Amino acid sequence: MGTPGAHEHGIARLGLAVDGTRLTVDLELPAESVFGFERAPRTAEERATASEALDRLRTGGARLIAFPEGVTCALDAAEVQAPEGFEGDHVGESHDQAGEDHQDHEDDDHQHHEDEGHEHTEDEGHQHAEDESPQHEDVRLLASLTCSAEPLGPASLQFADLLPDVVQVDLTVFTAAGEAAGRLAPDASFQF
Repeated sequence: MGTPGAHEHGIARLGLAVDGTRLTVDLELPAESVFGFERAPRTAEERATASEALDRLRTGGARLIAFPEGVTCALDAAEVQAPEGFEGDHVGESHDQAGEDHQDHEDDDHQHHEDEGHEHTEDEGHQHAEDESPQHEDVRLLASLTCSAEPLGPASLQFADLLPDVVQVDLTVFTAAGEAAGRLAPDASFQF
């Protein structure tokens, strides 16, 4: 089993909290599992892919779970927090200032290096630090649903259509009876 909260490609972390007929969903997963890449989109096609994927996640979050028989749940609200640069209108509220400071520092060092008489062209094959170690960006979905009845009983995950790149889910379920957690396949059954 992986380290809880650690960034692992193909692994989603899903928290489900049941409070009567209300269900809260907290899903966190690597950007690569949502978009197919973890760096900010570079082309118009990649920006369109990112925007479409975020819209699908925002509107389709309730379809990630097949609820117990006889229970239907409707999405009340959904917020998607994406890394900076993936979609300007829906970027998460907390920005990583350290990353921006790091880039400024790299630019200063790079300029200092150039000032010492070394000419630098992009054709030299010189790789910048951000190219050498990929960013590990995550996407988060926070959603609330109202169900026709308290969603207790057997249910299953249904990640294949919406998030086919997810290979395992670290699931934590909170109900009035207690908490249960485990790593499951993206189509596994579980108990509310």
